[in-house]
Amino acid sequence: MTSDDGAPDRHAPPAVRAAASWWERAGLRLRGGPGRVVGLDAARGLAVLGMFAAHVGVAEGPAAWLEVADGRSSILFALVAGVSLGVVTGGPRPLAGDRLVHARARLLVRAVLLLALVGLLDLLGTRVLLILGFYAAYFVLALPFLRWGPRRLAVAAAVVAVVGPPVAYWAPELLASAGLRPPRDGSGALTDFLLTGHYPAVVWMAYVLAGMAIGRCDLRSVRLRRRLVLGGLGATAVGYLVSAWWLARLEPESAAWHLAQAGPHDDTFLEVLGSGGFAMAVLGTCLYVGRVGVWALAPLAAVGAMALTVYSLQIVAIWRWDLVGSTTNGPLLAMVLVTLVVATLWRSSLGRGPLERVFAAVARRTAPPPREDRPAA
Repeated sequence: MTSDDGAPDRHAPPAVRAAASWWERAGLRLRGGPGRVVGLDAARGLAVLGMFAAHVGVAEGPAAWLEVADGRSSILFALVAGVSLGVVTGGPRPLAGDRLVHARARLLVRAVLLLALVGLLDLLGTRVLLILGFYAAYFVLALPFLRWGPRRLAVAAAVVAVVGPPVAYWAPELLASAGLRPPRDGSGALTDFLLTGHYPAVVWMAYVLAGMAIGRCDLRSVRLRRRLVLGGLGATAVGYLVSAWWLARLEPESAAWHLAQAGPHDDTFLEVLGSGGFAMAVLGTCLYVGRVGVWALAPLAAVGAMALTVYSLQIVAIWRWDLVGSTTNGPLLAMVLVTLVVATLWRSSLGRGPLERVFAAVARRTAPPPREDRPAA
């Protein structure tokens, strides 16, 4: 029993009041609090589940539509990471002074923790190409841009999208012609993160910077959501159609032919345009739905709110049961259902995910907030 304002009725029996109070607290935890954007969490959750599909899904027959997750889910993940960077560093009002210094310190701590985590996950020897180490590199590379506004960030994203793919394609050849070569062992981590890896920052920073530009805007703006959906769909159509038209007129295996590709992990301008636009449209749709479907999106948002934990446990599950190369989508379905249920129960009961708690605690102790922002003793 509750009163007209939704609070537990003080005349109700104690057991009823306790149950109502627990339910109210669980609802608040599921929504993430007043400053949490449900649509953003949902988009991140969708990206994580999309990576499930890319890693263990079988895109054949009636399930051929699962191919949409290949490449695009990780791009959505990178875009949303950029949005989160923009939000936590001030949103429409970028941080300055001691607060900006603190934000940068926290991001550096998080980057180090991500490198440690991906090092542990890599020991499992799964055939999954782990993205978390690249995320650490993206966070470090984003540090100089934390004071920029949305327009400068959007321009920077466009420049990276145009310049990055040719650099990623030709730079290894230029190094080879100069008698140099990218390192092939652990000493080559920097080169791998920036240029030669599966998610090279020289291209993928376009998604992060575009996300930061979005994070510098009002995520509750109807105008922003409309631009993301319509502009994203337009970019998707242009990117893929131009790629198909151009490929039909080029000699296979030529340099131009490679740069005209727009498939998963081709890391070309047309892939950035097409798949990046698709990610923006998905984000805009999630922001739309998040305004009216908070409870319907709660399980997906719960996954997104603890994406680090969910992603890591996915790798452990793939290692434990050797799920890569499965011949059916049974493992994928089981992983998705278990993840949605457990994430919802965890968030409604305990709030923040376990790895998220560890990262926050380490960052809090390593990089305490400015003195004026610290709670009173």
